[in-house]
Amino acid sequence: MLRKHINLLYALYLFTKSDIKTIFLPVTLFAWYSCPSTSASAMFSAALWSWMHLLQFCVSNQAMSPDEDAINKPWRPIPSGRITPYGAAVLRWTLLPLCFMYSVYHKIMAAGTIFAIGVLLHNECMLDSHWFTRNVLNALGYAVFDAGATAIAQQATKSILPATSLVAHYLSIAIVLTTIHAQDFQDEAGDRLTNRRTIPIVMPRLGRLSMLIMPILWSVGLAIGWSRSPVLSAILFCLGVTVGLRFYLWRSAGADRTSYILYNIWLGLARITPIA
Repeated sequence: MLRKHINLLYALYLFTKSDIKTIFLPVTLFAWYSCPSTSASAMFSAALWSWMHLLQFCVSNQAMSPDEDAINKPWRPIPSGRITPYGAAVLRWTLLPLCFMYSVYHKIMAAGTIFAIGVLLHNECMLDSHWFTRNVLNALGYAVFDAGATAIAQQATKSILPATSLVAHYLSIAIVLTTIHAQDFQDEAGDRLTNRRTIPIVMPRLGRLSMLIMPILWSVGLAIGWSRSPVLSAILFCLGVTVGLRFYLWRSAGADRTSYILYNIWLGLARITPIA
């Protein structure tokens, strides 16, 4: 029985493994920086809310595209045989009310509702198949994650968020909207199989050029307009240049995976620069 429970928990982890570094950790960090005087219990609740909603998204997404995962990420629960497609579908629709009830419990019903609709549009309605709707929904997803986690963390302080936190929130939406296609270069082979129209497929040259330019532009803009730390500004700029050059010069799937890891480090720093 214990082994069965461990296997189940490991399968749930595998659903979210790829997005721990891209969503869970950055969102938790953003919430903590936005509410530094929050309590440990509030931060735990914020982190749990983020992970539960991330799990809802990942299960929904992976249940809709098992063929893509068989090529790009065969270790995931469905292609590796840890769970059947039917079991994943049951889990997906079980998580929907569980996540919603947890949002209601923390009095952030709006965030839970918007997130559920966004997941439905992104996955079941297949709006992730086109680069424009994909980027818009990804930016909306980050915004809802940040809003929900920050609201839970803020409940321990019972104070109004500082203006810098609100600025960081809206800047984050813009940064994600203009750079999140960084995640699509490494998955180009699987995306072609499922007929997705991502930026690396539709406009490969412009997509690479945008990844050279945008991280550098955002790094300079954040350093000049919002950063209060010369050291953080220097690190952010160096990372932005590194990420941009890597995406533009090294174009294999393996190189894109490494570039995407560095991109997530850069994105995490960029998102907290106005409040760090």
